[in-house]
Amino acid sequence: MQVAVKKTIQIAVTILLWALFSTTGLAEQRGEQLQMITPGTKMSLLTASPGSDLYAVFGHSALWVYDPTNGIDEVYNWGTFDFDTPNFYLLFMRGRLEYMLTVTPLHHFLRSYRNKDRSVDEQVLNLTLEEKIGIYDFLLENRRPENIHYLYDFFYDNCATRIRDLVDAELEIDWGADPHPHQERSLRDMLKPYVSHIPWIGFGIDILLGVPADKTATPWEYMFLPDEMAIAFQHARHNDGRLLVIAQNELLPLNHEYGRPFPATPVWFFWVLLLLGVGSLLKPGLIRYIELPFFILLGVTGLLLFFLWFFSDHHSMSKNLNLLWALPTHLYFIFRADGSRWPKIYFRFVFYAGLMMMILWPLIPQGFHPAFFPVIGLMTLLAFRRAYKLI
Repeated sequence: MQVAVKKTIQIAVTILLWALFSTTGLAEQRGEQLQMITPGTKMSLLTASPGSDLYAVFGHSALWVYDPTNGIDEVYNWGTFDFDTPNFYLLFMRGRLEYMLTVTPLHHFLRSYRNKDRSVDEQVLNLTLEEKIGIYDFLLENRRPENIHYLYDFFYDNCATRIRDLVDAELEIDWGADPHPHQERSLRDMLKPYVSHIPWIGFGIDILLGVPADKTATPWEYMFLPDEMAIAFQHARHNDGRLLVIAQNELLPLNHEYGRPFPATPVWFFWVLLLLGVGSLLKPGLIRYIELPFFILLGVTGLLLFFLWFFSDHHSMSKNLNLLWALPTHLYFIFRADGSRWPKIYFRFVFYAGLMMMILWPLIPQGFHPAFFPVIGLMTLLAFRRAYKLI
């Protein structure tokens, strides 16, 4: 009995000593971690200008931590993804592609933007030592292998909003009034200046985005765009009145200017196509070269929109009213020429739906690209021909 008690006491003492020394070790490790940040540490928001690649067309944000005393030079970048991810495009379409945090020295970060003729601006944050320690502690936790991945969302969880949320969580920030008080802008509207020089990309974006993208954005939501977040940081203050940003520097100048857009814009192209459709009514042999490819294109577009609405996690691509004209059922009825009444009934429905859309255009709660009007006009015209067998 005494032996058993003695062994129990020995085990208890061993466990106690192990817990004590392991806790002390963790405390010492954490102390060393926090000591890495000195009062001279600089933390800066980096904002890169838009690039020519589709994924870069809206700019980029990163957070730079620099402490020469301790040899810290780390750019935290939440905009990294891996093209080699299995089923990359399917995951992207379903809204389940994981982006990740990467950490590189500043010269590596700048080199990639210098090679692409993109500018990088720095905004130095006005932080106390305690605030720097809090932010750096957050970053060290976030860069652990188990924490670096996240599900990307273009409007609500991206390279910019990750930094906005970090700063808002670690600091007491007054973001101030709306920097654009006389403008009501939807999320869709905010994208348009970035794609004005690439009109076909803008056309594609307007096809893919549904009603949720037409909500009026708040100043907090503006910051999904890196340029808008830079403006917000410039105007923000700590709750004690200190400016959030105390200095601005141009790390890379802008050496690239966008040229004029290609003249064959979507608006130009589809108005010409509509005129050809009208003209083809006078020449029956010509219309089949327009009608069949046109309805196939609309049907394939409809299948994509249907998939993005019902089978993906892209909230901004749900409730897409472009499905009123890009109907997947076009792919079936355009090939029905068996003389039955159902194709006629279908194309009568398409005709009246298109007619109502053009009449009620201003009342539709979704922003439509100007090129959609001739597209719907041509669909209505061709549906009328099919429904009533004009030629």
